[in-house]
Amino acid sequence: MAPAPGTGIGAASAAMARGRLAQQLAVFRTAGAPAQRVDAARRMIASQADVAAETGQALIDDVMQVMAMPALADLFGGRALAEVSISGVVGGDGVAGQIDRLFVGTDRVLVADFKTGPMPAVTPTAYTRQMALYAALLEQIYPDHDVVTWLVWTEVAQLQELSADALQAALNPGLLPATA
Repeated sequence: MAPAPGTGIGAASAAMARGRLAQQLAVFRTAGAPAQRVDAARRMIASQADVAAETGQALIDDVMQVMAMPALADLFGGRALAEVSISGVVGGDGVAGQIDRLFVGTDRVLVADFKTGPMPAVTPTAYTRQMALYAALLEQIYPDHDVVTWLVWTEVAQLQELSADALQAALNPGLLPATA
């Protein structure tokens, strides 16, 4: 039986809303004790009329689990930035975007984008290209730093580092494998 027309739109809209809420929760960073962050997150979720309590709690649990990952400590530390607008030119094309989390250290730049769905077996090409463009812009700004790009899958608390080869291939689509 075929799904009713428009039902896919509702699911996509719900996924986008969940993604926006997850990003808003991640902005809380490390302000205050963990219990204070959870309380603030609960208040934020409760203010969303279209989010069921159990869905909101699951989202809070997912985001708090990600924020507690030791590998992401710099991204949620006091020197990290959230929702950073970036623009410039890569390969002659204008690029503009918003980086979810950014940390600039003495010799490396960490850039992370949060994804709320399950981690797919094959990373979507659009996600790799997005991160490749961010990395290319950041390499122009910080030429003496290593730029590390991560996709953070909040639903499963997994960190996926994108390789330099994958980023380069995303900037040169002719180099992408047929399965990407």
